[in-house]
Amino acid sequence: MNLRIDQIIQMLLTKSENCQHGCSCLEHISTQGFQTFKYAYMLRTALSLLQILVKLKKKKLQQIHKIFISKDNLKFCLFLSSYTVITKGLHCFLRNKYQQDSPKYAFYSGLVGGMISLSFLKYEQRKFWALYMIVRAMDTRFHNLQKQQVYSII
Repeated sequence: MNLRIDQIIQMLLTKSENCQHGCSCLEHISTQGFQTFKYAYMLRTALSLLQILVKLKKKKLQQIHKIFISKDNLKFCLFLSSYTVITKGLHCFLRNKYQQDSPKYAFYSGLVGGMISLSFLKYEQRKFWALYMIVRAMDTRFHNLQKQQVYSII
């Protein structure tokens, strides 16, 4: 089943009966991406401000305004929002292409989204997040096997 670019764009602009969200796929993906960026930015900025206030360094207090445009904060937000956009977009694409929803789509979408979005991080941070994603992927797979009663805990 080959899809052309215009068919992919049409799928993204309309709401599919296979998707669970209430709007078009493109609107859902962009809304979720912006929300993730917003919440990540607020959280990271708040943590940076809290760190400065706890240490009470006068030299750092003069640089509070730089926290709001910090490259590290923006890269972290870009990492999380790109993960959300790629994962949601790929998930919607797979649902629409195969005309069904499957738990496998979430697993593969998350894996691909995670690996691509890791490119926005520094090497040291990348190791931590890659380890976290591998553990989460294994946990998800384990729970799916439990639901299918392939594996059970005694």
